Amino acid sequence: MATELRTSTASGAMLVGVDTSTCSRLALQWAAGAARHLGVPLHVVEAWQYPSDTVVRIGRVELPDPAHADAMLNKHLTQLVAETIGDAPDLDVTVEVIRGPTSSALLNLAAGHASMVVVGSRGMGGFRGLRLGSVSRQLCEHAPCPVTVVRHLPRDGQIRLDTIAVGVDGSAHATRALVQAAYLAERTGARIIAVHAAAPGGIPDASVQPLATSGRSLPDLLEEWCAPLHTRGLEEHESVVAEGDARTALLDVAEERGADLVVVGSRGLGPVSKLVLGSVASSLIQHSQIPVMVVPRAPEH
Repeated sequence: MATELRTSTASGAMLVGVDTSTCSRLALQWAAGAARHLGVPLHVVEAWQYPSDTVVRIGRVELPDPAHADAMLNKHLTQLVAETIGDAPDLDVTVEVIRGPTSSALLNLAAGHASMVVVGSRGMGGFRGLRLGSVSRQLCEHAPCPVTVVRHLPRDGQIRLDTIAVGVDGSAHATRALVQAAYLAERTGARIIAVHAAAPGGIPDASVQPLATSGRSLPDLLEEWCAPLHTRGLEEHESVVAEGDARTALLDVAEERGADLVVVGSRGLGPVSKLVLGSVASSLIQHSQIPVMVVPRAPEH
C-alpha cells in the first residue's frame, strides 16, 4: 500500500471521510474494496476543528498548536488506514488532514473531480467536528459527485460489487442514478436490478401516470426507462415491479436479491421531488443495511 500525504485530490479518486468511530472504519473498509473493483485511487480524509463552545464552557484553556495537531492526526490517520485495510500493494492510497468542518472539507475536495465520496452513517462529535450522520446528509444534498453511505458490511467482510439494485421511476434523477449504476457495471461486471415501486396490482402511482401512454403496461414502461442499460450493451439486467412504498420496496428487493449496493437519485417524482434530498434517498441512508449510493442532480448551468 503506497500511503502518502497529499494536499489535492487526484482526478477520479474515491474520497472517504473518517474519524475514530466504528461506522467510519466500516466506510473505509468498503471504500478500499470498491476502489479496488473500480481501479481508482483512494484518498482518505480526516477533518478537525476546535470545539466552538470550549471557551464558553471551560474558560481559558491551553489548546494544542494547530501544526502539532495536524502532524499528530496525520500520523494517527496513516496508522488507522494501515490497521483497517492492511497491506494493499494494488491500491493507491493517500491521506490528508484538514482543518475545518468535515462536510466542508469533503465538499471542497469532491469539487476537484472526485469520482465518489464515501462516509459512514454516523460518526464522532466533539473535537472531531460534526457527527458524521449530519455530514452524510449534507454530502448527499450538496456533493457534485455520487455519495455512498455505509452502515454495515457483509457478514464475511468481503466487499463485492456483483449485484446493484437501482430505483427507477422515469424521472431525470432516476435516469442519472441508472446511468451511474451502468458505469459501475461496466467497470465491475455487476448485474443490475432496476426496481420500480407501484401500487397493488402493478398500477403506476399518480406521479408516474403522466409518463404512461394508454394501453402500455408498467413492465413495458420500465424497460423504456432502462434504455441507458441497452445503449451500453448491458442486456443481462433484471427489471422488477415491486408493490409498495418506494422507500421499502426498493430495499426489500435489494435484500431478497442479495444486492451489494443500492443506487438512487437524490430526488424522484411526486410531491417530495421539491425537497433537497428526496424522502426515498433520505430513508434509505438512515435505515438500509446495504451501502446506499445517492446520485446528485444534474449541475445547473
